[in-house]
Amino acid sequence: MNIKIPKLKTTLFFTSFALFSLLTSCDNEEERWTDVQEDPVTEIITDLDARRIISFKVTNPGEEQAIYSAVNNLDRTITVYLPSYYQYEYLETAIALPEKTTISPAATELVPVFAKTPFLYTTKAADGSTAIYTVKVVIQQPKLVLNELSTETSTYSVAVSASLSLKGENFIPSYEVTKVYAVDAQGNKKWQFQQYNDGLDLFSFSGKYSFGGAIADITLEANTDYWIQMESYNLTAKMKYPIRFTK
Repeated sequence: MNIKIPKLKTTLFFTSFALFSLLTSCDNEEERWTDVQEDPVTEIITDLDARRIISFKVTNPGEEQAIYSAVNNLDRTITVYLPSYYQYEYLETAIALPEKTTISPAATELVPVFAKTPFLYTTKAADGSTAIYTVKVVIQQPKLVLNELSTETSTYSVAVSASLSLKGENFIPSYEVTKVYAVDAQGNKKWQFQQYNDGLDLFSFSGKYSFGGAIADITLEANTDYWIQMESYNLTAKMKYPIRFTK
């Protein structure tokens, strides 16, 4: 006798079997996972150093254009990045400190830009502990270029009664800041030239200098090699080839 299974029952049977297999596999998958608890995290809270400097700024340009400096409270340094066009010799400062912390010298004391020895600040907290900070002034100035007057085969000559015309790049247009000297082969300064006109030309980076004084008082020797050296704020440039002077 043939038994005929209806299609609907067959479909329900296989559907139930598939669901049972799926649920069984999920149970097996869950059993393979192990619940691992993380290690406890310990948060360490420390107080800020009461001897620290919160901020340091240069106020010469005015409060709105103040130059903020980099304070490193780990290395105990204050780095001032100073653009050369300001031409400052000394810096006026404003210093922020934690409450009840003092500083010496006072913030009102001028900081020399070209200090021969490191400029130091000492901070003192309320508990009497101290810290010493060193000020570093980094002058941002492009390379100073001084064009040659002589060549490898021809030596330029100029009379001491005339003016000395110079050209180059990036020197500061101020006779007070940009100075010119005649130096000997050993680099010794033998003569400082004087202002010739109202100012240096900023656009062409050119200027004229006079010898200054009476001709008889000029100690530069004839038929002797001298090199022109320019000092412009923080940088120095010297010509590669010498020139000579006539009287």
